[in-house]
Amino acid sequence: MADDFRAMLEEIKNKALQKQKEQNGQMKPVDGTEQGGEDDWYKRREKQERIKELENAGVMKRYRNVTFESIEKRGLPDNADIRKNYKIVKEYATRNMQWNLDHGFGLILAGNYGTMKTTMAVAVLQQFLKEGRSGLLVPMCSLIDNLYTMRSLNREEWARYELRIRSIPLLVIDDLGSENTDQSWVLSKVDSIITERYNKMLPIIVTTNLSKGELEGTYSGRIMDRLRNISQYLVFDSESQRKTLAS
Repeated sequence: MADDFRAMLEEIKNKALQKQKEQNGQMKPVDGTEQGGEDDWYKRREKQERIKELENAGVMKRYRNVTFESIEKRGLPDNADIRKNYKIVKEYATRNMQWNLDHGFGLILAGNYGTMKTTMAVAVLQQFLKEGRSGLLVPMCSLIDNLYTMRSLNREEWARYELRIRSIPLLVIDDLGSENTDQSWVLSKVDSIITERYNKMLPIIVTTNLSKGELEGTYSGRIMDRLRNISQYLVFDSESQRKTLAS
């Protein structure tokens, strides 16, 4: 009698578990024998949750596996300039991260395209997320486009998005200068975001293909002065490494 009761409870438990997995769209066999077994199912679920976390932080498929570990495993280019800057960026994210957070200190990675600036910035963000912190990667052209589109279609969504950009612990702005700066509201918005994060002592990591002179000619002196005061400026003065990295 007791055995029958336990069997009934086990059957109810299994049916409830199966129903829950079906509702989540993550069907897992109750007996753990199909689709690679229970361990494989949990690994797949963990991978899917990790992908969602990265996408929420703006890290899409191309940069999903970019970490300091993966960069070093693949091997850095044989370029003294890139290797020197890589060491500084890694120290920023590992040895000195807490100090940088406390002081709102960021990085400006400037120079030629294809010199691993974005790759290094993503590796910093990945390290940040790995430690359970919150961060966001935003290509500059997408940032402006999102703000413009959201404001027209859904003002509540726009307000939440802009608040996140202004308040998230670490903001990575990729390709500063690629946006259309002919419109005055764009420069005003960039000024506003940088000023607020400056006052809140929240770090920004910037990548740009523009030189220091070009940045100063595009943005107001106040913006550039604030960025320089709260950032380490690293120049990537080398040829594009994209063919090398792809080979």
